[in-house]
Formats: sequence, structure tokens, C-alpha cells
Amino acid sequence: MKITRISVFQIVTPCPRYSLSRGRTWTSFESTIVAIETDAAIVGWGEVETMGGNYLPAFAKGAIAAIDELAPHLIGENPLQIDRINYLMDHFLYGHPYGKSPIDMACWDILGKATGMPLCDLLGGRFEGGLNLMCDPQGSIEELLAETAAFREKGYRRMSLKLGGDVAQDVSKIRAMFDHAKPGEEYYADCNRGWTRDQALRVMRQIRDLDVYIEQPCYSYDDCLAVRRRTDHPMILDEIVDSPEMVMRIIADSAADLINIKISRVGGLTKARRARDICVTAGIPMTIQDVGGTGIVQGAIYGLAQSTPKEFRHSVFDPLARNLTEGFTDAPIHGGVAEASDRPGLGQEPLPGSLGDPIAVYGGRG
Repeated sequence: MKITRISVFQIVTPCPRYSLSRGRTWTSFESTIVAIETDAAIVGWGEVETMGGNYLPAFAKGAIAAIDELAPHLIGENPLQIDRINYLMDHFLYGHPYGKSPIDMACWDILGKATGMPLCDLLGGRFEGGLNLMCDPQGSIEELLAETAAFREKGYRRMSLKLGGDVAQDVSKIRAMFDHAKPGEEYYADCNRGWTRDQALRVMRQIRDLDVYIEQPCYSYDDCLAVRRRTDHPMILDEIVDSPEMVMRIIADSAADLINIKISRVGGLTKARRARDICVTAGIPMTIQDVGGTGIVQGAIYGLAQSTPKEFRHSVFDPLARNLTEGFTDAPIHGGVAEASDRPGLGQEPLPGSLGDPIAVYGGRG
């Protein structure tokens, strides 16, 4: 099988106001979607959403430029040779893992369609149990409580509280949430790199009595590690988890009790699977995520999560949780628990006519 054509599409998905620490706010997100056509008449789909340019070191125009750099080198290659595809992408373009992710994802989709196997089977097999989806309430205390109650009604039991970086306000929010917490719920205090080292320590000293995970408190790895060594709260690392190699470093330093793996952050499903397997070997639980996207990304997240042993699959992110009018695929919008699709490949592809015309095309028709 050979790659004959690569097409790139860009879509903008509106969303309710979404805010993180340090004043970062969005009302829409851009997705870059890749279609890889083959001489076997199989088409694979992949996607990356970057959430602006100040969440991770990635942005939509960068993804498009990276694909432009990579695509000509991949025409004529066998998409079923996924490790070779990844080797070539790393050879021709240093870094920019988010630009490589949709290409890698599309190759896995092709492999699944060629073999008739769903993604979770390809990535190791379908492990039992539903996927415990996480939600991310945000805003003022009143808004946090209202959003949490709404998510709770839908079945969510994993709550990632979005905090703002002000010590007093963040402590008040965390305590308010626990005043209204229900049995069986678990909470992550997530400032998305918004605290300085001293702020993080001040917050944790004031919530020492609460059973809460502290997620990515500071911007740098060194600051997170310093905080980790001065608290007995379980630590989650997220934004700095950018490669399987970083996962190995985190484990060697005992820097986290739980690791968030974002598929596009590490460069695609291939490297996310490697990072996942390292965590399983080391006995470290994970949350399986990506930055966001349509049902294409949902299929990738769910497939990777369902192929992860249940005891290491702490929670799973659904990119459609906040966008109830997706309209680009027929992906289901779940409540608090989901399962991976049993369709071949990712189990999702764009609805006819939903993407418009491609913004770039490489190669010819097979």
C-alpha cells in the first residue's frame, strides 16, 4: 500500500468562553484535519487542535506549516509502516510534534480499516471497564459549583478544577468544591502552570487536610519537582509531558504520581502508546487526553484509553464535553462513562461536506 495524496483542512469550532490561568481565554478553537489517501482506496483521517498559541508550544498555523514540510516526503510511503513513517517525520523535521500527530493518527486509521480492527485492538487490546471521563469546571465559586452540579448530573466523577493563580481565591474555590463534593468523586486542583513555586506551596499548605491531586502547579519542570518534594499531596504532571523520554525522566525523578498523556503533545498515537507502555511498566496511572478536537480526536483518545489496563486508566478526556453541537462527525457525546468504538480504525471520520475545500493538497490521485 502506498500514500498517494495528502489533503489538509482547517475548521473553526465555536465554544462557550473557556479560560485558564494567566488571563488566557478562548471562544473558538482551530482544528487542522488531515486526510491520507492510498492506492488501496482507503482514506485515513487525523486531527490536531492547538487551543490558540499560548497553551502549549503549538499553534494552528504552525501545524499547517509542519505538514507542508512533511507531506511531500511521505507520498509513496507505506502508511502501514507506522514506525517508519514516524522515523521519516523526525528525520525531515526536528520537533513540532503537534504537526506530526494528525499524520500519525491518519496512518493508524488506515491500518485499522485495512485490517478491519478498531484502534484499541491495534494498540494492545480492549481492556474491560468503561472509560471514566473527566470534566473541567471553571469560573467563580458560584460558576464552579453550578458547572460541577451540571456535570455531576451527566455522570461525571472526575473533576479538574480550573484555578486562576491567585492564592486566596484558589484556596476558597477548592474548599467550596469540597464542601459540596459527593462520595466517589475525585478532584484535581489544576492551575495549568499558573502558580509560582511559592504560590503553589502556600496553596497546598492551606488545603493540607483535603484529598486532592495537584496538577501541573508551575511552569517549569524544576519548579514542579521542587514543589513535589515539599508536599504530600499526590502530583499530576501534564503540560510538560512532551515525549516518551520526558515520561522516563519523570519516573526516574519520582516527580509525579499520575501522568497526563496528550496525544498531539507527544507527537501522535505511536509515541503516546510508547509513553503509555512506559507508565504501565513503571506502575504509574495516567489520564489519557488530547488538547481538543472533533470526533476524530475523540476516537483516538478513546482507542488509546480502552487499550490501557483498567488499573492504570485513571480518567479520560472527551473533547466534545463542552461542545454539544459538534456537527463534523457522528461521534457520540457521552456522560461520565464511555467506551471505545468497535468500528475499524478510529471509528470516526468527517460527515460528507462538513469540512469544505482543502487548504492544501499534496500528491495526486491513486
